[in-house]
Parts: sequence; C-alpha cells; structure tokens
Amino acid sequence: MAARAFARVPPLRAKVAIVFLTVLALALALRLGELQIREGPSLAHKALRQHGHTVETFAKRGAILDRNGGVLAHSLASESIYAVPPDVLDPHAVAVKLAPLLHKPAPNIEAALRDKISFRWLARKVPHDVAKRVDALAIPGIVTKGEETGLRFVSSGRLASTVVGFTGTDENGLDGLEYSLDKLLRGTPGRMRIEADQFNRAIPFGETQVVERAVPGNTIVTTLDPYLQFEAERLLRTAMKKWSARSATALVMDPWTGELLAVANLPDFDPTHFGAFGSDTWRDRAISDAYEPGSTFKLITAAAALESGKFPAGVRFPARDAIEVGGRTIHNAEDGLMASGRGSESIEEIVALSHNVGAAEIGLATGPTAMYRTIRKFGFGDATKVELSGENPGIVTKPADWSGSSLATISFGHGISITPLALARAYCAIANGGLLLRPRIVSAIEDANGKLIYRYGTEVEHRVITERTAATLRGYLRTAVLHGTGNPTAQVAGYTTAGKTGTAQVVENGVYLGGAYIASFVGMIPADHPRYLILVKVERPHGSIYGSQVAAPVFAQLARAAMFHAGVMPAAGPARLVSSGRAPNGTR
Repeated sequence: MAARAFARVPPLRAKVAIVFLTVLALALALRLGELQIREGPSLAHKALRQHGHTVETFAKRGAILDRNGGVLAHSLASESIYAVPPDVLDPHAVAVKLAPLLHKPAPNIEAALRDKISFRWLARKVPHDVAKRVDALAIPGIVTKGEETGLRFVSSGRLASTVVGFTGTDENGLDGLEYSLDKLLRGTPGRMRIEADQFNRAIPFGETQVVERAVPGNTIVTTLDPYLQFEAERLLRTAMKKWSARSATALVMDPWTGELLAVANLPDFDPTHFGAFGSDTWRDRAISDAYEPGSTFKLITAAAALESGKFPAGVRFPARDAIEVGGRTIHNAEDGLMASGRGSESIEEIVALSHNVGAAEIGLATGPTAMYRTIRKFGFGDATKVELSGENPGIVTKPADWSGSSLATISFGHGISITPLALARAYCAIANGGLLLRPRIVSAIEDANGKLIYRYGTEVEHRVITERTAATLRGYLRTAVLHGTGNPTAQVAGYTTAGKTGTAQVVENGVYLGGAYIASFVGMIPADHPRYLILVKVERPHGSIYGSQVAAPVFAQLARAAMFHAGVMPAAGPARLVSSGRAPNGTR
C-alpha cells in the first residue's frame, strides 16, 4: 500500500521538492563559503577578541662583551613550569612528584596547586632537562613553557663579577653594569593575544596573534681587557692570601683615553648564584669604598705647590721628623726614610722619601685656598660619572670647616676621603700631561645584530695642571721608584716605572681603627710616556702594613704582564730616566 501511495505522488510536486532542496543546499553552501572565505578572518578575529587573552612577550636581554668581543654575560634559552590549579586532580600527589624535580618543598607546591586562580608559576628559568622530566610525567594541569627571556649566563664565571653584576628572575638588572645599563640591555617587551577560555586558560592549538613584536636589548661592549682583568684578579688573590688581607682592589687604565682596562675587586662572587654569596662580595670597591689615601696624595700637594706660583725653582724646606700644628704633633711614617740630619729637602725629596712633616710644610706654605682649589680641580669630592652605579664621591670638606691641623694632615693624605677610581683618574692627568678625563668602562653600544649604534670617545673634562707641572711630577714619581719608598719593589726589569706608595689607617664610622691599615701603590709604565696607569690597594694586611711591601710588588708584576701583553719587550740595557711632556700622536 505504501509503495502504491508513493507511486501516486504527482511528478510536479516531486520536482518542486527536489528543486527547493537543491536551492536550499546551494544557498547554505554559498553562505558557508562566504563565512569561511570572505568573512572568516574577520569573524575569527572577533572570536579571538571575545575569547582571547593578551600576554606580554619578553624581549631577549642584550649581551655584555669585553673589548675584544668576548662574551662576559648573555641570555640562554630557558623554560618555566606553571600550573592550572582547577585542572590538577590530586594536588598532594602531584606536589610529591614535582618537589624533587623543582627542588622545592612539597607543601609549598601543594599550596600553589590548591589555589583557586587559573594560573600559578611553579618554577621559573629551569634547565631544559628539568622541563623534559616534568613533561614526561604527563600530569594534567602542569605545563612547561619556553621563555623568551633566557637564563642569564655569565660566560666569564667570576671574572669581573663585581663590575658585570647580576640580574633577577625576570632578567631585571640588580647590580653592576646589569643594573646601571638595564634600560639599554633589557629591550622592549612585545604583546601577543592568545585564544583562551573564560578562565583565561590557553586553548590547546588555539589561534595566537602577535599584537606588537618584542625588540631585543642592545649589546654593551666594555673597555675591559680579559687578560689584564684575569691577571689583576690572580695577583690580588695571591697577595690577599699572603698577607691575610680583608679585601683588595686593582685598576688598570689607559691614561690617554680614560678607558678602564681592568677593574678587579676581591672578594668576588659567582653572578649565576649570587644569592649564595654575601652582599659584601657584590661591591665594586673601586668606586664604592672611599678611604684616606695616605702618602699617594702627596703628589696632589706637590701639584698645588707648583701651580700656586709661590715657590721659586729649587725651593727647599727644613728637614725634620716632627712638627706641631694646631695642637697636634705630626711625625714621619716609619716606612719613610728619616729626614733628620739632612738639613733641608726639596719637594721632590719629600715626595720620594714620603715625609709627612715635609708634605705638611708644603701644604701650609701653599695655603688653604690654593690647596683646596687644586684638590677640586683634580675632581676629588665629585663622582667621576663612570657608567656604573653606586659611586661614592668621597669626602672633601671646605676650608671654612677645617680644623687647625686639617691643612697639614690633608697634605699627606689624612682627613680626606676618596675612592680608588678617583685617585687613579687624578694620576692619569699627571701621566697624560695635565688633562682630567672622564673614566669609561663602556666602549660601544650595538644592536642585537651587531650593528653599531654608538661608539664612545675620549672625554676631556678640563685641564688640571700645566704640561710642565705634569712632567715635573712624573719626575718625582720616577725618583720615588729609583731612590725612594718604591725602591726596589716597584721596579720592573727592562722598563721604566714611576709611582708612589701609600699607607693609611682605616677609618670606620669616623674613628681610626687601631692596627687596621690600607697599603697602596699607584704608578705608571713606562715612566717617560706612560702606556698604563695601575693602582693597587690592599685593605687590612697582616705581617706588613706598608704599600712598598704589600702593594708595590703587585703593581710591578701587573705592569710587566701589561707590557708583555701590549707586545712591548723589555729593553736590553739599563732603564733610562726620561720624564717630559705629552706622548706624541699615536703613542700611549
């Protein structure tokens, strides 16, 4: 009956039905095609906006290089692990499994997994093998994610660690160059929109859209010479061990450019694990630790006297071992050669033999105004503006605040506070003919592809002393090495050296500490046209306190290594005494 009824359907109605269904199918197909092809991208974008979540994409941090292009610090790829707590079925069991892999207490992980929010970091910047082991557990709700910011890796290890500094978990600079140049190194973050559910959880295989691309940070090329840095640290470490010292600093500078070729500080630390070291090891003592310079400051007193115009050529002062000034008795130091019996002595002899009494008499005869003016012209009391943070400007009080004995004591380096870098900069002016230069530790800035953005040049602040005065002072320093307190420990076979010893008592909270001293030496090589300016400072040595015994030998070894490194071989004959004028063009 049914077949008969179907057979009775009029052909026209069947045809109409077929046509209708065909037209409907075509209309649906056309609409589907329109949605998929023409309106698809727009609709997908609207859907992503409705169900999307914008996240920040980090920019790769720039590298820090030495002057030869060697890597001091750079960022490596890393992975992080996060949890989606609502998806974790058994927080306790999962925490027990993850604790040994992430090296974190299981209760802390469990607390994070029981959180009601939809996203919790469990570990940031873990090595690839750790992330791989977590992935192998295949735990629902536990996700590994590649980081665009890397694990900061210090290729040089502890070399120059107090200068390079370190970064935090998100690669934000916290100390050293990493901190002072953070804006240049960190780059510009980008933004990405990901497809997510109502809990802002990423949908697997969902669409992502780059809103703004991240711009990598710049590369910083420093002035540091890795060989000189290594030698400076090695020699300091040996000296510290020999003299059981508390700390030590060494600087190597180019006196013609102001470039810092080595900045060594001990104790130091491993920047990759900086948290395992005390904050005292992080300090860049070359710029942060102000101290009384002692006899190394006598050159500044001599400069003030020569520049004042108050003294005729060949002026001499009474030779004595004690003098009373402002109710205070000043004695010559034990490491200086005694003055009594000499009758009189010149400025050169006072400097070379390191007589405190003679230096005090020079300062008193020069006067407070001329003395203070010269001290300030050499930059003492101001920060040097080197590209490092935390610089201590030192303490230089005005003459109006001086006591009756201040002028005398300042003349031999007591009652004034300066940093090693400030003193090294002043001696660079003596070495280069009288120009005060801004110290530099950054040579150039490059983009992530190595394209030069900016190259730093020599920056002359002003003239401090005349070329004639500078030449005279270099002669004094040469005499100090040949016939004074620097003889023979500061001499280097085959080269001419010039420099000055220093021994000063440690001042802590405004009080001199009994038995605590700083031994130092600052000098130049060669003496005639200095190529390197080297400062060595050792704090609280035991067994000897004198710069001639503790610091000068380190200077001599470092100076010799520097000259060999520069390809300058020692002279076969006896060293010449030459000390005049500025180096000719192209000579350092």
